[in-house]
Amino acid sequence: MATADPLTRALASPLAAPESHPSVPPGPPPAHRCEVGDATGRGAPSGRLPRLRIGTHAVSPAALARLSPSPLPAGLVLGADRRRAAVTIRLFRPEPTRVALVGGVWAGQLVAFRALALGARVVVLTTEPTTWAGFGPAALGRAAGRVEVRADDRPVPTDGSPQQPTLIVRDLPSGVTRPTASGAAAPGSWQAELTVLRRLDPGNAPALRDSDLCVLQRLSADESVTAQQALRLPPDSSRFLQVMADDMLSLVGGGADRHLWISQTPVEQHLLGVPRR
Repeated sequence: MATADPLTRALASPLAAPESHPSVPPGPPPAHRCEVGDATGRGAPSGRLPRLRIGTHAVSPAALARLSPSPLPAGLVLGADRRRAAVTIRLFRPEPTRVALVGGVWAGQLVAFRALALGARVVVLTTEPTTWAGFGPAALGRAAGRVEVRADDRPVPTDGSPQQPTLIVRDLPSGVTRPTASGAAAPGSWQAELTVLRRLDPGNAPALRDSDLCVLQRLSADESVTAQQALRLPPDSSRFLQVMADDMLSLVGGGADRHLWISQTPVEQHLLGVPRR
């Protein structure tokens, strides 16, 4: 049997699960149950099954309710909240999406890896391509062509579709405002732009205000002050950003500010290592 590629094995492990499962709808089970045996209900010692009767069947509302699928969160799973419920973001939409990530390359690669699990194409724009070297082959194996790492002025792709959206990662080391001369092009439909700010300062703080969503790893004292001013955070939130654990993220924007735990899968731990900034 062929060995599954790393991405397939990552998808086999749930990132987060709700603390409780939907309860079974009340009411008695259906009156007629299907059992192995002949038409009269007696067992079939010959091992044969009775012939199926093809036709229309009436189903009671109670039985239909039992067949209804339970709702699952949609989007890219970032982790789990304190109730162990999955926290997702709708990264790919018909309209462009801008996300600012204050943290290290590790967190940027985690988001990119999970975007690949959604079938996305990933284009990385960076002045330090060595930090992304080998990411595509490690994540996808022979399908590594879905990951591009660029350090030149080639035009940024403007195509995307519901079947294969595009994630553009702008990896900005400290002191760099944009990776390439052509990197200022706006994302298009079914595209998301992830700007990785390795160090937050007043010079790149406008990226937080211009984003649909901000994702924050643990910040230094100076960074938390800058984030508080740019995002208008309360003092308590600013202090918490300085003491978060390595495996935590804070989400600001979209009307749902919250903290979460990353919930790495074993494959992610193998490919990316432990959480760090």
